[in-house]
Amino acid sequence: MNPVPGKLTIVGCGPGGREYLTVQAGLAVQKAELLCGPQFLLDLFSGAKAERLVVGAHAWEVVDLVAGRMESLRVVLLVTGDPGVYSLAGPVSRLLGPDRVQIVPGISSVQLAFARLARPWEQARVFSLHGVRDERVPDILQQFSVTPLAAVFCSPAWTPRRVLELISGVAGHRTAHVMSDLGRSSEYRISGRVADLALWVQGSGRSIVILTED
Repeated sequence: MNPVPGKLTIVGCGPGGREYLTVQAGLAVQKAELLCGPQFLLDLFSGAKAERLVVGAHAWEVVDLVAGRMESLRVVLLVTGDPGVYSLAGPVSRLLGPDRVQIVPGISSVQLAFARLARPWEQARVFSLHGVRDERVPDILQQFSVTPLAAVFCSPAWTPRRVLELISGVAGHRTAHVMSDLGRSSEYRISGRVADLALWVQGSGRSIVILTED
């Protein structure tokens, strides 16, 4: 997909490792004139000749920075995972309007997580705690804890340990799979009973917790 002036091209970069970048992602970046994203994603394309702009995780800030430059430049926004799965792409697209956005899909970290478990995930229900107000979290995790096959994206405030502590009263007997920094050199994975892992498990906000029935 070719970036064009007048549209923001949003490129999914997978979990964050070069080996999970698609060919289409690379081609779009090669043709960008303004390349935007968090620093660690910009670093994946160190050879790109485009102007670089580090942006944060707030959609309105991104739109404020790029909207005025889209008309004259080929602008590419780098996002983690797949733009269609709990991504910054969603709110950015809503703010700009779908006619001003085009998307290059990527590999979601939830895809990679289930691949690590060698399990299909067509029956899985996926939740996210990113950007969720604290008062809504218990309701989300209640649904998560009783769903037969479920995954939740953790957040800086709601780490795997905190998630498992909250659901251990309901789902302490279930098996949890905690995966952090998937696709990076710091990747961390562990599986066990919810009640056991809640006592000591590690993992940052860049984590996924999967609940299974076995």
